[in-house]
Amino acid sequence: MGKKNNVKNTLQIHSQAKVEFYATYLNRYLRILCLAKPIKRINIYDVFCGMGIYEDGGKGSPIVAFDAIQSIFADEKLEIAYDTQITLIVNDKEQQKIERVKNYIDTNSQKFCSVLYYSYDIEQMFSIVQQEVSKTASDTRNLIFIDPYGYKSIKKDVLYQLMANGRTEIILFLPISHMHRFTQKAMQDEETRQYEPLRDFVNSFFPENHKMRKEQLPVMEYIQFVKTALKYERFYTTSYYIERDAANYFSLFFISHLIFGFEKILEVKWQLDEDAGRGFKIPSQQKGLFEELFAEEARNKNAKRLEAILLQTLSEPKTNRQIYEITLENEFLPKHATEIFGKWQLTNPRFKVYDIKTGNDARKNAFYISWNNYKKEDKVKFIIEKR
Repeated sequence: MGKKNNVKNTLQIHSQAKVEFYATYLNRYLRILCLAKPIKRINIYDVFCGMGIYEDGGKGSPIVAFDAIQSIFADEKLEIAYDTQITLIVNDKEQQKIERVKNYIDTNSQKFCSVLYYSYDIEQMFSIVQQEVSKTASDTRNLIFIDPYGYKSIKKDVLYQLMANGRTEIILFLPISHMHRFTQKAMQDEETRQYEPLRDFVNSFFPENHKMRKEQLPVMEYIQFVKTALKYERFYTTSYYIERDAANYFSLFFISHLIFGFEKILEVKWQLDEDAGRGFKIPSQQKGLFEELFAEEARNKNAKRLEAILLQTLSEPKTNRQIYEITLENEFLPKHATEIFGKWQLTNPRFKVYDIKTGNDARKNAFYISWNNYKKEDKVKFIIEKR
C-alpha cells in the first residue's frame, strides 16, 4: 500500500510531460496577452488542481501557472504587464489539496495576481465557471485547464457552453488508452453501468454510424476522432499525445475560437516535439545508434506531407492569408510553409509568387505567411503554373 501511495504522491514522467506542455503554453501566451493593449484581464481556471506540490518536489498545474504569472511580472521588459489583472482560480474537491496549493502560493506571493480557492465538486465548479465566462467582457480572456480524474465529468454541452462566449480557450486532459480500450465493450454492453460514462461520451460526440462506435481503432486514429469532435464545427482544435508506456497513452486537447491562439499552441507542440509536433514519448534508457536517423526520417516525412498538401492546394492560386490558414489547419507552422516555398523558388520553375498590387513578381522570399500579415490585406498570390 505504501508503494502505491508513494506513486500517487510523486509527479510521474507522463504527468511531467503534461505539466511541461501547460507551462510552456502559459509562458508563451500570457506574455503575448499582457502585451496586447486591448486585453486588461486574464482569468486562468484550474478546475481539478490536484496536489500542487508533490512529495518529490514536482510542481503540478496550479503551481506552474502561478510561476508563469510570477515570471511575467518579474520581467522588467514587460512593464505593460502591470496593467493586466490576472486571476488564478483553483479548485479541487479535496480540501487538503487546496491547502497544499494555498500554502505554496502564500509563501511565494508577490501580490502580482489574485488567487481564488474553491473546494467544490466538479458539477458545482463547472456551473460557477460557466456563469463567469458567459459574462466575459471584450477586454478579458479566459483559459480553462481541465485535468479530470477520468472522463465522467466531461460533457459535450458543458464544454460548448464554456466556449460559447468567444473569449475562452480550453486545455483538456483525457486518459485516452483507457477510453480506447473499453469503447467497443461500452457500446456493445448497454446494460453495464460501469461503462455508462464512456458510453455517454461516445454517444454525445459521435453520430450513430461513426467508426468510433463500431470499430476497434488504432489509438492514434481514436485521438484524431476525439480532436475533430471537439471542433464543434466552429473551433480550432489540436491534440498532443503523451506516452505513459509502450501500451498506454494520455492526450491533451486544445480548443480555441482564435486562429492566433491556435498558432501559439502549435508552436508549443513543435517546440516540445521538434520532429513531428505530435506528442511526448518516454525517453529510451539507452539512446540507440540510429536514433538521430529516425528523428531525421520523421522530420523529412512531415516536410514531404506538408509539401504534398501545398502542391494540392495550389491546384488553384492562393493568397498569403489563405496559405497561413491552410498551414495551421494542417497543424504546421508558417515557418514550415516558408521553408518549402523558399526551396521551390530555387528548384521549381513553375512556382510563381506575384505581388497583388502591382501584378509583378514579388521579391524573392517575400511570402508574408504570418499572423501580422494575416491581420492585413493580402500581399501576394502563389501559383503553380500548368504544364
